[in-house]
Amino acid sequence: MSSYYPVRLNTIRKDEKLAFDVFVPVGERYVQYIRAQDEFEGERIDRLKSKGVRKLFIPAGQEQDYLRYLENALDSLANDKVSISDRTKLAHDTLVTAAENAVKNLESEVGFKQQKKQLSKITQFLVSDRKIIKEIMQNFNAELDNNHHAANVSSLSVAVAEKLGITDKADLFDLSMAALLHDVGKQRFKENYDALGESMTQQQLQQYRAHVSDGISLLQEKPFINPRILGLIASHEELGRGRGYPEKKDVFKLPEIYQILILCNRFDHFHTHQQLPTLQALDIFFERHANDFSDELVTVLASVLT
Repeated sequence: MSSYYPVRLNTIRKDEKLAFDVFVPVGERYVQYIRAQDEFEGERIDRLKSKGVRKLFIPAGQEQDYLRYLENALDSLANDKVSISDRTKLAHDTLVTAAENAVKNLESEVGFKQQKKQLSKITQFLVSDRKIIKEIMQNFNAELDNNHHAANVSSLSVAVAEKLGITDKADLFDLSMAALLHDVGKQRFKENYDALGESMTQQQLQQYRAHVSDGISLLQEKPFINPRILGLIASHEELGRGRGYPEKKDVFKLPEIYQILILCNRFDHFHTHQQLPTLQALDIFFERHANDFSDELVTVLASVLT
């Protein structure tokens, strides 16, 4: 049985030849939509978007062709002739695709290096203009989807870190990679516990909270995941002075980039589920969590989003 690699429609450039086949799902089958070396006309892309299609599929054996194509596409993030809106869509959907395929991409050194290059280019773009993170949080917070959430948290974490003066490439890479991977333990869920929210039963809540340890178990054998990335993921559900899980850590005693990930994860989760305008969500969030984060972090998050 053929297997397929999911890619986001916004990562495909209009009116260019592709080096890979493209399929669309029809019922339980995958139907070929574009053949490798054929041009993907802009009209066809627009038609798919008008029908609400956001995800395409390529044969699993052609993912390296797609990743090379994507690496070239990301060069356009530095092109001021392309609108901020189009570049933001490309950056965001690249992160969503990376989150969705992260475990597979990290199986090899080639996949890891390509992932690292992608994150480097996207990080440079995110910190180049304050309007970018605002557009992401305003336009990509409607999806109750772990991959969109991971992409949002990665973007927001980098923006907050940059505002705090964190510029070391290793710090920014570990933070953005941990943000992409922080909920990977939820892949085993057969139902969307996030959508249940406070209506989860005690048993469901226990299973949900195990996603932290499940994620660490999945990633700790990966040769390219360093201890700090694992530490960031292990702590992303901690809160305040021992109010989180799984270890009830005092967040104020954790390294700064840990605190950034915890704050951005908690805020994006709240923002997405409440479906409120960003500024209104900020006011309510800070009222509820006034004692859970440092005043400096709270101030910086607000300045990044306003």
